[in-house]
Amino acid sequence: MILHRLLLIADQQGTNGRPLPDVIVRAANGVGGRLVVQFRERELSDRELIAVIRAVERRMPPQTVLTVNNRPALARALEIGLHLPAAAETPDGQYALLGRSVHDETEAQIALADDVDYAIVGTIFETESHLGRAGAGLEHLSNMRDLLGSVASYAIGGMTTETAPEAMAAGAWGVAVRSAILSADDPSEAAYRLHSSLPI
Repeated sequence: MILHRLLLIADQQGTNGRPLPDVIVRAANGVGGRLVVQFRERELSDRELIAVIRAVERRMPPQTVLTVNNRPALARALEIGLHLPAAAETPDGQYALLGRSVHDETEAQIALADDVDYAIVGTIFETESHLGRAGAGLEHLSNMRDLLGSVASYAIGGMTTETAPEAMAAGAWGVAVRSAILSADDPSEAAYRLHSSLPI
């Protein structure tokens, strides 16, 4: 499965009341389908989330890659990728794509032991959702990238058209965002501008 450079963390709470499938499809169209989408819905049942994912699948460009956060059975049933939070236990089974969130050396070692395809490394810069909390910084990102070796590392936390190129220069494979696209007035344009800023 192809790993695109831009990863969108998607949940209904971040869309300013718009239907989540609409926002995701607009974002994917804005980058010609070159988007990884992680569904991170904590409030929906599996059945409700499957309906949302199916709605996206029917309309998204074929290149778009879908993953789901911390629902192994659902990921297997839909044959999509699985993303694991840092504290999640290693699940049984094989997955179309497997990723983990990592924040330190211990979590990086767990990700490596799981033979993940990618890791989301954060939080790099201060974010609007955690104002006043300093990010870990680019040196941390670079160090984590060295620890993870050939595993694709997505930088998360304060990624904008200005900071995303800095993260890539520090060794990130790509960048992961949530509100920068989900909450944008035009998700298609926001995704396009962010993707276009990446030095790839």
